[in-house]
Amino acid sequence: MEIRWRQRRRRIRRWLKPLPRRASIHRYPILNRFADFARRRPYLWSFKDAPVVRAIYLGSLLAYLPTYGAQILIAFIAAWFGRANLTLMIGLQMITNPLTAGPIYLAAYGIGTGLARLLHMPPRHAVFDAAVALVLGGLALGLLTALCLHGLWLFGRFEARRFRQRRQTRFMQENAGN
Repeated sequence: MEIRWRQRRRRIRRWLKPLPRRASIHRYPILNRFADFARRRPYLWSFKDAPVVRAIYLGSLLAYLPTYGAQILIAFIAAWFGRANLTLMIGLQMITNPLTAGPIYLAAYGIGTGLARLLHMPPRHAVFDAAVALVLGGLALGLLTALCLHGLWLFGRFEARRFRQRRQTRFMQENAGN
């Protein structure tokens, strides 16, 4: 049981390694200009419940909006104003990457067009209507993703608490026998 837990921790650390941390933020081309500023704000690095939930919602909404190319800078600003976890915010921006941007924006446009019709929005100009559809669809996809990730966060938190309780009970039983 303990070996599986160590393997999970190593795997999670491997996944999180390329994301910015307080000690490594100066290595990122865009964020290095804000490294001193970011180091002085502990909520950007906190994995407590409130900053993580804020990061899940803000990051998911931002990930699907048509802001590809400026997402990391916008995520940094949103994390600062929203007092959210920066690591998670930037990690969520990796949902939209060069391989997934096309399908994501196509799906967002389709969903946004349907939502615009559902909201009875009158057509104005083709470019304006396409931009509105992209934003509406991106917000809908982002909210759906955020709800799923929040559920996973709550489940993971519950499982971690249960694991700690079992581990503590087992430790107490082993030491009671000595």
